[in-house]
Amino acid sequence: MLGVRTPFRISFSGGSTDLPAFYQKYGGKVISTSINKYMYHFIHRFDSKMIQIKYSETELVDDAKKIKHKIVNKIGEYYDLTGLDINSIADIPKGSGLGSSSAYTVGLLNGLNSNSGFTLSKDDLANLAADLEINKLGEPIGKQDHYATAFGGLNKIEFNKDDTVTIEKIDIDDQSKKFLSSSLSLVKIGPSRSASKILKDQSQLMTEDKNTKYGKEILALVDPMIDAIRRCDIKEIGNLLNENWKLKINLSDGVSSKDIDQMVSSLLDKPGIYGTKLLGAGGGGYLLVAGEPNSIKVLNSDDCLSVDFENSGSTVIFKDN
Repeated sequence: MLGVRTPFRISFSGGSTDLPAFYQKYGGKVISTSINKYMYHFIHRFDSKMIQIKYSETELVDDAKKIKHKIVNKIGEYYDLTGLDINSIADIPKGSGLGSSSAYTVGLLNGLNSNSGFTLSKDDLANLAADLEINKLGEPIGKQDHYATAFGGLNKIEFNKDDTVTIEKIDIDDQSKKFLSSSLSLVKIGPSRSASKILKDQSQLMTEDKNTKYGKEILALVDPMIDAIRRCDIKEIGNLLNENWKLKINLSDGVSSKDIDQMVSSLLDKPGIYGTKLLGAGGGGYLLVAGEPNSIKVLNSDDCLSVDFENSGSTVIFKDN
C-alpha cells in the first residue's frame, strides 16, 4: 500500500497569465499558496490481471484503454496499471476552483512513480503533469496549478516565453502566516462547474491583441500583491483582489453571473471585508475573501471554509514494503 497527499491551492493574483496563449508572447506569473485541503491517492496490488479505479465512480477493467476517467486512461498509455487498485479521496469536490484536476494528476503521477521505485523532483513532477493535461489531453488550462500543488508553499511562479517555469518561495514567518490565514476565508458560491469552456474562451481571447491589455494589467498586480502579503497589509490584499476580479470578468462571459455578482456585492458591503475574487476559471466554486480577522469570523457558516497555508506539496505519506 502506498499513500500520497497532494494539496489544493488558492491563487491571489496573476491567474490567466499562465495560459500558453499569453505567456508565450508576454511571459506570465502568479502568486499562490497551497492550503491544508488535500487530494489523497492510495495505490495497492489486488489482482494480477485487473485494474480498479475508485473516485466518484468505481471502474473495474482488464485493459487500461477501457478506463473512463480521462486522466487515468491517458496515464495508462505510459504506465503499467495492471494489477493495481487506485483509490482517490478529496477534501473538497472537483470544480471548486482550487486546482483539483491538477492535484489529481500530480498526486497520481507521484504515487505511480514512487510505487515503481522512482523519485521525481518537484519540478519534473509538475512539468510531467502539466504536459499530460495540456499537451497530451489537450485541456485548455494553464500551468500554475501543477506547480503550486507539486511544490507546495507560498510562491511566485513565473512562466517564461520558452515554456520554462521559475519558482520563487515567498518567505514570511509563522506569525504572519497565522495572521493571513485568519484574515482569509473561502465562501462557496454556486454549483461546482467545468472550467474547460471558460478557459477555452479565455485562451482564445488572449490571442486577440485588443484583449491582451487585460492579461497585462492582471500581470501587473502580482508584484504589488507579493509586497502586500509580505507586509500583512490585508486591506491592500483585498483591494488587489478586487482589481484582479474586475479584470478577470472581461476574459469570458462565463466567468461571472448574476448570483456571483450579487454575492460579491453583498460581501463587500460587510464591515471589515476588503476584497474578494472567484478562484479558478470562474462560473462557480469558491470566492477568496480578505478582511479583518473578526469580520472573517462572522462569515463562518456551512458555506465558508477556513484554511491554513501548507508547505509540503505532493508528498508520499505512507509506504509499506
